[in-house]
Amino acid sequence: MSPTAWPTLDTSAHRTNLITKSMRPRARLAPIFAALFAATACTVERADVRTPGGESPESDTTQIRLTVQAIATALETGDLAAFNSIYHDSVTIFEDGVANSDWATYRDEHLIPVIESLVDPTVEFADIRVRFVGFGTALATCRYRTAGTYEGRAIEIRGVATLIFRRFGSRWRLMHLHTSSIREY
Repeated sequence: MSPTAWPTLDTSAHRTNLITKSMRPRARLAPIFAALFAATACTVERADVRTPGGESPESDTTQIRLTVQAIATALETGDLAAFNSIYHDSVTIFEDGVANSDWATYRDEHLIPVIESLVDPTVEFADIRVRFVGFGTALATCRYRTAGTYEGRAIEIRGVATLIFRRFGSRWRLMHLHTSSIREY
């Protein structure tokens, strides 16, 4: 080989190797991106989607909306049995700046004292929106209004709520509740 002659290199294999090496991290992430995309796509209500029970989402949407309304009725009537059938034992509840991590604690330390002190309550949920966010899981958002007499004074509380439901057999049970009331200034 003369000093002015350059060796011939087969660069096609080198380029392929560089491209393959640079693509490997992306290739490893592809299943993760696909799963995220699929999970995001499941949050959109569509008529052709089926729920875990095989029903149309309208059927489960109606069940969840009726369950939210049943919470209002249970609070108005003080029906603890109804609450027990809706709230899951391991429900988490964020309300009034406090986090409760199970049903028994919330029921005994918060709900029962409120029911015992609230006279002539009216509870309304409005604008209930339901989205399915995974297999057997639904997210409901709504506005609420609670009025009545509490500890001798008239009250009216308005706010928004997020409720997460999980399907157990043919029933939807509340797994998480987060309420946020509108401040009165």
